[in-house]
Amino acid sequence: MLERRSALEKDLQQGGHEGAKGERGVALGEVRGWSLVQASGFPDQAASFEAALASQLGAGLPAKVGDGVSAQGRTIMRVGPEHFWIVGPEKDDLAARLSQAVAPTIGSILPLSHSRTRIFIEGASAREVLAKGIPLDFDPNVFKVGQFALTGLHHTPVLVHRSAADRYEIYAMRTFAHSIWEWFTDAALPVGYDVVR
Repeated sequence: MLERRSALEKDLQQGGHEGAKGERGVALGEVRGWSLVQASGFPDQAASFEAALASQLGAGLPAKVGDGVSAQGRTIMRVGPEHFWIVGPEKDDLAARLSQAVAPTIGSILPLSHSRTRIFIEGASAREVLAKGIPLDFDPNVFKVGQFALTGLHHTPVLVHRSAADRYEIYAMRTFAHSIWEWFTDAALPVGYDVVR
């Protein structure tokens, strides 16, 4: 199997930039060492699909789109009706196990780890930076920790996950990772940023 390489390797070599007041309001970086599996069920087999998926994950599934649940070191996100993203550790064997447990007659399993880049932004000014280009309400009472949204940034589809009080993780298609990163570094200039390697 080919080695997984960062789409942002050269971008991460740059340093941070001080903001207008000489401060650095956010940290930017790439999350590494993770896996992403997409599990999709057929509408007429919804009950069988969800039962098979839940038994393999050892957890209840999120009830609605936009909610994520954590279980056994994984985050499970319902990204659509009978459509889930499961984020786990890098060496996770979940895709292989799900492929055996979920018969081709009730759904499909697709590893997406190599096709996505996971960028994080964290800090007191993270919401301010995100609001410059993402059409979401980032008020903490509206977009709560654990929630996510499928949206767009810089004419590119992304998934934004609020993983902690001042931390957001953005899943972008690998082919657009560089332009998304450039958008973040430009948008963060007024508040200043550090690049975390």
